[in-house]
Amino acid sequence: MASERWLNLELRDSTGAPLAGRPYSLTLADGSIREGALDRDGGLSELLPHDCDRVTLIVAQRRIELDLVGLPPCDSIVGAQERLNHLHYSVGEPDGVLGPLTIAALRRFQRDHGLPPTGVLDAATIERLREEHGA
Repeated sequence: MASERWLNLELRDSTGAPLAGRPYSLTLADGSIREGALDRDGGLSELLPHDCDRVTLIVAQRRIELDLVGLPPCDSIVGAQERLNHLHYSVGEPDGVLGPLTIAALRRFQRDHGLPPTGVLDAATIERLREEHGA
């Protein structure tokens, strides 16, 4: 089992513009603090201890509590919904139901990634979600 894992975030303002260059402070569950600045795309990448399950991010005068518990399995509807939302294929609030929003998001994702746009969470779609999302 790995002793560290990456936290990767892309932060934007309410208009969708990246929070480029903004300083941030990240407090880990053990009380240690990491400081830095977001990259030109509003990106933050920090290597965290594998067992770190909670962090507090302060950026742009906002305090954000992040729960880092793992995602549901990619082959579950709710796991696919979480990943689709993260990849900007909006399904709304993940609920584990293969409803119209999820089917439409799956079709868009499949079409964008050269898969038949069936709206079905099949093996090829699951594998591509894993590749694109990173887990």
